[in-house]
Amino acid sequence: MPAGDVFGLDGFFLNKSNPITVSAVDINSTAAGAGITVVSGILNVTAGIATLTFSTSAGLSTTPFYTGAKIAVSGLTNTSGVAHTGYNGTFVVTGFAGTTTVSYATTGYVGSVTAGITTTGLVILVTDTAVTNTTWSTSQTHGYFGAGDGYPNPTVSTVDRIDFSNDTITANIRGPLTTARSYLTATGNSNYGWFTGSGPGVSLDRKDFSNDSLTASVRGPISSAKIVLAATSTATMNYGWFGGGQIGPGVIILSSVDRLDFSNDSGIALSRGPFSTIRRFLSAAGNSDYGWNIGGQTSQAPVINISSVDRIDYANDVSTASVRGPLVAARGLTATTGNLNYCWVSGGSGNTSRIERIDFSNDNATASPRGSLTAGRYSGSAAGNSNYGWFGGGCVPGPNIATVDRIDFSNDSVAASPRGPLSAGRGYLSATSGQARSSSIRLQKAGNYGWFGGGAQESNNGNIDRINFSNDNVSAIARGPLDARLRLSATGNSNYGWFGGGTPAPGTPLSTVDRINYSNDTPTASIRGPLSLTRVTTAATGNSNYGWFAGGNAAPQLAADRIDFSNDLATASRRGSLTVIRDYFTATGNSNYGWFGGGLTPAPANLSTVERIDFSSDLSTASPRGPLSLERQGFGATGNSNYGWFGGGNPSTARVDRIDFSNDYVSALVRGPLSSARINIAAAGNSNYGWFGGGGTYPTGLQTVERIDFSNDLSATSPRGGLNTGRWLLAAVSNTPIG
Repeated sequence: MPAGDVFGLDGFFLNKSNPITVSAVDINSTAAGAGITVVSGILNVTAGIATLTFSTSAGLSTTPFYTGAKIAVSGLTNTSGVAHTGYNGTFVVTGFAGTTTVSYATTGYVGSVTAGITTTGLVILVTDTAVTNTTWSTSQTHGYFGAGDGYPNPTVSTVDRIDFSNDTITANIRGPLTTARSYLTATGNSNYGWFTGSGPGVSLDRKDFSNDSLTASVRGPISSAKIVLAATSTATMNYGWFGGGQIGPGVIILSSVDRLDFSNDSGIALSRGPFSTIRRFLSAAGNSDYGWNIGGQTSQAPVINISSVDRIDYANDVSTASVRGPLVAARGLTATTGNLNYCWVSGGSGNTSRIERIDFSNDNATASPRGSLTAGRYSGSAAGNSNYGWFGGGCVPGPNIATVDRIDFSNDSVAASPRGPLSAGRGYLSATSGQARSSSIRLQKAGNYGWFGGGAQESNNGNIDRINFSNDNVSAIARGPLDARLRLSATGNSNYGWFGGGTPAPGTPLSTVDRINYSNDTPTASIRGPLSLTRVTTAATGNSNYGWFAGGNAAPQLAADRIDFSNDLATASRRGSLTVIRDYFTATGNSNYGWFGGGLTPAPANLSTVERIDFSSDLSTASPRGPLSLERQGFGATGNSNYGWFGGGNPSTARVDRIDFSNDYVSALVRGPLSSARINIAAAGNSNYGWFGGGGTYPTGLQTVERIDFSNDLSATSPRGGLNTGRWLLAAVSNTPIG
């Protein structure tokens, strides 16, 4: 789930090295307003801080909120000032007073504040930003732009801090580096930023984000005094990689890479595998697994710019970096930042304003042109968080600039927007933040339930069965029905599930969409805005904001319909198309993409092909990816943020295929299998398991449900409690946050 989404307590981000387990807490119960129960609390009126104590009766053993999480509070009837009338305040967690207590700032409240909390209330996480640890500090909310400038201007040691949440003001000057530096690079983790370049050369300056008014401390050294290099890092392994650059003044251009151990950063950096070529004036970005080192120059006289990209495999960094897809045009002196899925490369040689985007999951392709900076520049720098990138400073004809431009990652085809400037114009600087090159790994509480709806026995069936994932050996519980139909598909987010299309049996195709409210799933599902046309045997997937229903038959369809979950009474909007007409296929996805696989063509012929919709560019045609291992139709799919599992299908098979979302050009791997061959089934899952249920053909449907353990997916699936009735051509959804 991307940063900034609104969702219930069934999904939140935690520290990978110290995860908080709350899976025993039934947050998504059927009770209205389900949340963490508050049993008592204290208000410090002077400080504006509330401390709440949570009930442990449901198995809660520790605080399920990290510092910086935004929460909503309700039902505290003795405290009219603390969201007494509902979720009408902005409450930010400030710390912990014990294992089952939380403190928060009572900003944004209405009315007066009393001194005590004696009545039961509820707390729900309402907004979030992805972080890599449980401490919300300046590292996650600020970007640090350090040092820079060069001939004819003097080199400086200044560090400017941009407040990401208030970025229209001039950057704030913080404690300096230990010495003036230029032609430098920087990277960091959640707590510190490391800067190196001209000046003392082999040493590094470490900036403490939590105490950033102090002068940086000397760390390192790296292997040699070099400048115009690039750096990237990963919080999961706690290292930084510093590569390329040059040793002057004789200008020896390098391909070497040094790795600094952040946990022992006073030691000498280790030499690792080199780049595929020498390069200087390059830029870099990375995610939790790889670092991409981009463009640059291979010669000074004459200057030869390059467009190639070298990728370091963090887990195998003694090998030579692998060559990946190039930039559109050769250039050096660029600035780069990114998130988990992409990086954005801007400016550079020729004083350009061009921005290009590298797709980490498809990095053999040429980078795609996106929007532009507000003006051309070179030798600037960039930092970012999960949603935006800030590109600051740089050189232009005339004085160096203090300009800062912000790119909206979710709308990156438009020009960047100007924000507040740096404290002074300068080029040849560098920048980092607590999010810019950290992993931002997101650990989520597993979703509690899966809903299996519609389908057929000998006649149509609108029933919904709910599986309790934490108690899945018992039979599913019947919930409120849909409009009776089969050959439908479904997707959802943390709060609701949308079931779309299908047909009565017998009957005409439908465009109807029914919505299940997970917190109150016993009434009949509510009718929402329809699909743009009638569809049957579609496939659907989505993220926390939208659902995509693609393909299908009535008249054969290529185009996808998109439901806006925040405005679901409106008719779904037509988006881009699949490349192949298909029905009886299936889909799964993460927060950024949807993978649609297999199915039946009008020929008719079964398919093994897979195509991917880019949610951020969904008006484009889907792109072909690596195939499944078997041509088939009538099967089910589920997944987590990293992989998708496709199981069963016709011709009758028990095979399970797994797609690696980060390497989806290769053929899917065979996993599993299911316990028996099954067709016309449905699947739902959470972060750890997938449940495949129902299936069969006329006139007999199956009740069987079996579970795949994602961490042990070469083993056969295990049988679980069944559905209430046998059914086939059904659909399923769960309340697990996507991605």
